[in-house]
Amino acid sequence: MPRKNLTTRFVETVKIETRTDFWDDVVRGLVLRVSPTGVKAWTVVYSRESDGEKRRVTLGKFPALSLEKARRKALDAVAAVSDGMDPAGDKRARREAMTVAELADLYVERYAKRNKKSWAEDERILRVDVLPMIGRIKAVAVKRRDLLDIIDAKAEAGKLTQSTHILAVVRKMFGWAVDEEYLEVSPAAGIRPRAKPVQRDRVLSADEVRRIWKALPDAALRPVTVEVFKLLFLTGQRSGEVCGMRRGEVDLDKALWTIPSERTKNGLTHVVPLSPAALAVVERAMRRAGDEASAPLFTRTGEPLESNAIAKAAKLKLQILEERWTPHDIRRTVATMMGDIGILPHIVEAVLNHISGFRAGVAGIYNRAKYEPEKRRALAMWAEYLDSVVERRPGKIAPFAAGNAA
Repeated sequence: MPRKNLTTRFVETVKIETRTDFWDDVVRGLVLRVSPTGVKAWTVVYSRESDGEKRRVTLGKFPALSLEKARRKALDAVAAVSDGMDPAGDKRARREAMTVAELADLYVERYAKRNKKSWAEDERILRVDVLPMIGRIKAVAVKRRDLLDIIDAKAEAGKLTQSTHILAVVRKMFGWAVDEEYLEVSPAAGIRPRAKPVQRDRVLSADEVRRIWKALPDAALRPVTVEVFKLLFLTGQRSGEVCGMRRGEVDLDKALWTIPSERTKNGLTHVVPLSPAALAVVERAMRRAGDEASAPLFTRTGEPLESNAIAKAAKLKLQILEERWTPHDIRRTVATMMGDIGILPHIVEAVLNHISGFRAGVAGIYNRAKYEPEKRRALAMWAEYLDSVVERRPGKIAPFAAGNAA
């Protein structure tokens, strides 16, 4: 361990083949640790007052932390040791207490804003896609599986590009945390972008629908999560649309849920008539929700539940079938079974807010309001049939009359 009267010139130019510590002759305990890759870190080595154990605490990296500033910080650390403090232990305790949300704040403020023109997008991805899932977890406790759940849910929803962007941000954030010694290892290390998913065509059988529905009360799920799953089955809407339901979107008197255009995939306002069973679920959720029109019905934090959380619940708590399934399979199943009980294709598409050959073009746009009675009847029929499936009762469903078609 060579000792030197360190100079800025030396620190700038020193190169080594194996990791080497250079001890400063000016400030006792200050060490420049140089690695073969060129990383140069300032540390202070001291003996803990309580038991004499040798300890090391990192002050920062050169050139972000200059020689002059490193010496000042080293003197402060040595003074703290003289007062009986343990800087390394204090830093470790702070590191182990840090949540992912706190780490994300540090990453955005200390790295992204200073080094990335697209820092606002990093902040948005963390806020929208990552923190709702793992924000309250201690950063040191995050597992590779936690991150895979987030990016896989996006990929399986057909949002492969978004999945890749999320991976890039979490990989950068956790890598930065390792560089800054907030973490020992990155849970994102080695995770590769997901391959383009194979188009799924999974349709649940009646028995599988029954088993999933019956499992909901005993699956150790939060009540809001159970309610979302029930509405996915009862309405056939997308999980993101159900999770984002707000008080102001629901008219209890008319039993209507109006999804605004900014929340639908095709950018069209979508009116969903609520069957008595669906309305009962919504009423329970509204009794818990805030009074404001913007109050989310399904929430744990004051913000709407994320569809990623529903995908994760299905993966961790409801994989009770022989073949893997995802929440989006529910929507596909609802569409298929509606057709099986005689609901006409263009009414099924109206219920699901699909635009295809049946409803495309100007005529389709102007006909949307005309379908409301048919949608109401279709969803009532579907809810009755779903109940017969769940309770193993013979379904007594009247055929969807051709006279009701638009």
